[in-house]
Amino acid sequence: MEIAIVVICLLLALVFYLGIEVKQQAIALNKLQQEKDDSLDTFTSQTAAKQLLTDRNKTNEISEELIKNNNQRLYSTIANAPIPIIVHAEDGEILQINQVWTELTGYTLEDIPTIADWTEKAYGKRKKIVRSVIDSLYELKERVDEGEFKIITASGQVRIWDFSSAPLGKLLDGRRLVISTAKDITETKLTQKQLKQSEKMFRNTFEQAAVGMAHVAPNGKWLKVNQKLCQIVGYSKKELLQKTFQDITYAEDLKTDLEYIAQMLAGKIKNYSMEKRYIRKDASLVWIDLTVSLVRKSNREPDYFISVIEDISDRKRLELSEKKFLQRLSNQHQIDKAILEAQLPETIANIAISGIQKLIDSEHISIVTFDREKQTATVLANQGQIDELAVNGFQVNLSVWQNLIEQLENLDRNNHRYALNYLSKFPQLSAAIPQFKQTELDCFIAFPVKSSGKLLGILKIWLKNTEKIASEELEIIREVCDQVAIAIVQANLSRKIKNYTLELETKIAQRTAQLEDINQELNAFTYSISHDLKAPLRAIQGFATALQEDYGENLDEVGREYAWRLTYSAQEMEKLIQDLLSYSRLARTEIQMRSLSLYGVIATAIEQLKTEIAESGAQITVEEPLSNIFGNQTVLIQIVVNLLSNAIKFVSDGVKPKIRIWTATEGDRVRLWIADNGIGISPQYQERIFNVFERLHGTETYPGTGIGLAIVKKGMERLGGKFGLESEFDRGSRFWIEGNKKQPREN
Repeated sequence: MEIAIVVICLLLALVFYLGIEVKQQAIALNKLQQEKDDSLDTFTSQTAAKQLLTDRNKTNEISEELIKNNNQRLYSTIANAPIPIIVHAEDGEILQINQVWTELTGYTLEDIPTIADWTEKAYGKRKKIVRSVIDSLYELKERVDEGEFKIITASGQVRIWDFSSAPLGKLLDGRRLVISTAKDITETKLTQKQLKQSEKMFRNTFEQAAVGMAHVAPNGKWLKVNQKLCQIVGYSKKELLQKTFQDITYAEDLKTDLEYIAQMLAGKIKNYSMEKRYIRKDASLVWIDLTVSLVRKSNREPDYFISVIEDISDRKRLELSEKKFLQRLSNQHQIDKAILEAQLPETIANIAISGIQKLIDSEHISIVTFDREKQTATVLANQGQIDELAVNGFQVNLSVWQNLIEQLENLDRNNHRYALNYLSKFPQLSAAIPQFKQTELDCFIAFPVKSSGKLLGILKIWLKNTEKIASEELEIIREVCDQVAIAIVQANLSRKIKNYTLELETKIAQRTAQLEDINQELNAFTYSISHDLKAPLRAIQGFATALQEDYGENLDEVGREYAWRLTYSAQEMEKLIQDLLSYSRLARTEIQMRSLSLYGVIATAIEQLKTEIAESGAQITVEEPLSNIFGNQTVLIQIVVNLLSNAIKFVSDGVKPKIRIWTATEGDRVRLWIADNGIGISPQYQERIFNVFERLHGTETYPGTGIGLAIVKKGMERLGGKFGLESEFDRGSRFWIEGNKKQPREN
C-alpha cells in the first residue's frame, strides 16, 4: 500500500511538472505572438505579414511537439511502474493499463476498454459495490484508499488487491481523469490466515489437551494455564495465575525440580522429565508426570518454560496397590513359614508387626495376649514409639483390658471386624500402663486375635491420622491377626505336648537318678579335693617365699636352689589344680550358645596371653576375613588360649614362635586353624595328647600341666563341634576346631 502511495505521488508530481512546463512554454509562445502582432501593426508591408504568419505556424508546431513529448514521457512512466496502474476517465473509459497490471490479471486494454468491463470481469456479483466506490471517488478532490478487494483474473484465479485512487485533473474535453494503483496482497493475506488458523489451532490444542499445559516464567510464576491443569490441581485459572509452581509442589519433590531448572537455565540440559507431587487446593496430593522445556529470546536469554503435566495418580495407586499386594504375600509367606517351623509366638508376632509397618504409616503397633487362667494380659510383641517403655513380656491384670475385651467380643454381632478407640476413654488402661502418656498417643484401632470364636488377644495400631489407612490395609491386618491366632494356638498345643513329654522324661529321670547322684558326688569330690589342696599349697608357697626372702643369705647355693624348687613346684601345683577345676567346670557347666565373631574371641585370647607373647617375642598373624561361629564365647576363648599357649611354648631353643590364624568355610561349617613353627608331634602321639595328663616332654623342658589340650577336647565336645591337628615332628603343627556358622536346625 505504501509503495502505491509513493508511486501515485511521483506520478502526480510528474504530471504537475509537465503541466507547468507546457504552461510556461505556452506563455512564452503567447508573448512571442504578441510581439509578432505588435510588429505586424508596425510593418505594413506584404512581405512582413507573410513572414509573421510563417513564424506563428512554426511556434504552434513546436508547442504541439512539446506536448506530445510530455505525454509520451507520462505514459512511459505509468507503463513501466513496478505496481499495477490504471488510468481512466470519469465516464468509465480506460485510457491506459500498465504492463504489471496486465501480467497479474491477464487483461489488456482491449479486454477491458471501460471500467464497466473491468468490474464485470474482475468483481462479478460484487460489481455494484465496486462501482459505488468508484462513483464516490469523483465526489472527492483527493486520494482515496478504496481498501481490499478480491479480483478474478483472466485465468479464473482469485487474488486480493489493495486499491488506492487519486484525481489527475481534467482532459482537454473536460472529462475528469482518475489514476488507480493496486498492491497484490494475496500471499500476505494467505499467510495471515494460516497464522490465525495456527494460532486458533494452538489455542484449541492448549485448552482442549488431555494433559495439563502451562507457560511458566523463569521465577516460577504461572503465565498461562489450560483447563486440564486447573482440573488436576483443583484451582481456577485466576487462582492459579496468582501462584508459582513452587507454591503447589510437594516439599519433598521441590529440591529435585529446582535442580533440573538450574541445569536447564545454565544450558546443561534442554529439557527434563520427572514424577512429582502437587498439593491440590483441598490439600490432597496428586502424582503427576512433568515434562519441561525452555523457550529462549532472540538474545538467548530465558523467556518462559513450557510444561506438560499428566495426572498419573491412578497409575501410582495401581503401583502402590501392586506393591502392597506383593508385600502382603511376602508377609503371609514369612508368617506361614514361621508357623510351619513352629517358632515361638513372640517371633511370629514380631514378623507380623514388621510386615504391617512396611505397609502402613503408624506410630506404634503392639500385640497383647490373654491368659484366662492366670488372669493376665502380656505384651507379646510391640514396635514403635514405646518399644523401650512397654517391652515384650510386660504384664498387667486382665481386668484392665476388660472393657476393650467386651467391645471386641461383640464385634461379630455388629458385623464389624475392628474397633476405633481412644486411650482417654479407658482410664483403667491408661493408669495401668503410664508409658502411653509419655508418647501422647491416644487414637488406636483394635483388632481381635481370635480362634474358633475365642478371643486370644488384641492387635493395636496407634495412629495420628486414621484417614490415612485404607480398607484394603485393614483387611490385611485382619489376615495377620488370623495368622497370629494360629501361632498362639499352635504354641499352646506345643506346650501341651511338651508337658506330656516332660512326664515321660520325669519317669526316665527317676530311673537315672542314681547315676546322676554318682556323677554329682564325683564332681563334688573332684572340686573338694582341688579346693582342699589349695589351703596347704598356699602355706607351702608362703613359707617357701619367706624362706627365700628372710633367710636366703644364710643358705648355701644348694639350699637356695631347694627353696626355689619348692616355690616353683608349688606354682606348678597351683596351675594343675586350676586346670583341673577348669576342666571339671567345663564338663558340668550349662552352656548358652549364640552366633559369635571370631575376631572378638581371638582378640580376647591374645590379650590374656600378652605377657607370654611379649616374653617369647611371638609373632601372631591373623588372616582376614574371619567367619562367625555358633558357640559359647567363654568356652571358645578358653580353647583358643590353650592352643595359642601351646604354640608359644612348644618351640625349639632360640626359635621365636610364629603363629598364623585363619578360617575356612564349607557350606554351613567353619573351621578355625592355628598353625605354628614349633617342635611338631609325631603321628603316633597325636590322639594321646588330647587326654588328661598326657605329656610328651618333661616339665623341665616344656612346663605345663598336661590338661590344656584335654580342655580343648572337652570344650569342643560340649559345643557339639570337632577338633584335630596336622603335624610332623620338628616341622610345626596345625591345630583346628570346627563348628557351625549359625544355629543348626533341629530335626
